[in-house]
Amino acid sequence: MLKTNRKLLNKYVAFDAFATEYDFAAALQNNNDFFMKHLSSSKGAVLDIGCGSGILAFELARHYDRVVGIDISKKMLEIARQKRSAPNIEYIQMDASDLEFDSQFDLIVSASTFHHLKHLPSTLQSIKKLLNPQGKVVFLDNVSEVETPNPIGYVAGASREFASDCSKYGLRNASRLFKFRTSPKWLKHLASDRYLSEGRFKKIYNRYFPGCYFVRLDCLMGVIWENL
Repeated sequence: MLKTNRKLLNKYVAFDAFATEYDFAAALQNNNDFFMKHLSSSKGAVLDIGCGSGILAFELARHYDRVVGIDISKKMLEIARQKRSAPNIEYIQMDASDLEFDSQFDLIVSASTFHHLKHLPSTLQSIKKLLNPQGKVVFLDNVSEVETPNPIGYVAGASREFASDCSKYGLRNASRLFKFRTSPKWLKHLASDRYLSEGRFKKIYNRYFPGCYFVRLDCLMGVIWENL
C-alpha cells in the first residue's frame, strides 16, 4: 500500500510525465556492473528500492529466486511489468520512506534513489531490519559538493557528450537522448534534487552500516555492507 505525503508524492509522480523517455535513456546507457560484481552469497530474495522501469531487477532475476522491485511511480512500474516481467519478479508501488514487508532479503539494492528522500536515516534503519543474516546492501547514489547543481551545467554536459553518444549509440539514439536530457520536465526534476556532499554521505551511511566501504564512480558513490 502506498503511503506518503502529498508534497513527496507530487515529486515522485513527476517521473510519470517522462517515464517513457527515462526508460529509453536508462536502457540505452544501462550499466549494472557495479551491482553484479557485489551480489550476496545467498541467492534467495532481493529487494530493488526505486526500481524504475525494472532494468536492474530484470537482470537480478537471472541470479535470484525472488526479486521484489518497488517504486513510487505508477507509470514506471507499468513499463517494468510490460517490458521486464519474469515469473520470479514482483513489482510493487511503494514509497521507500515506508517500507512494509513481512519477510527479509539476502540482497537490497538501490540506484540513484535515496537523494530524493526527506528522511534518509529512517529509511536506512528500516533497510537494515529487512536484511537477512549474511545479507548484503549495495547502493549507488549521487553526491555533489553543491547541494543542487545549476541545470545549465546539465545542458552543457549533454552538449559536450553528444558527439561521444553519437559514436556509441548512433545519431538517432543520441539525438533522442540529448532531447530528453535537456527537456524542461527533466531539468525541472533535476532542479528539485538535493545531493549530499561526499563527506556527509559517508558519515550518514557509516552510522547505519558500520564498516561499510565506499566506491566513487564519477558523480556517484557506491556503498557495500554485509550483515555479518
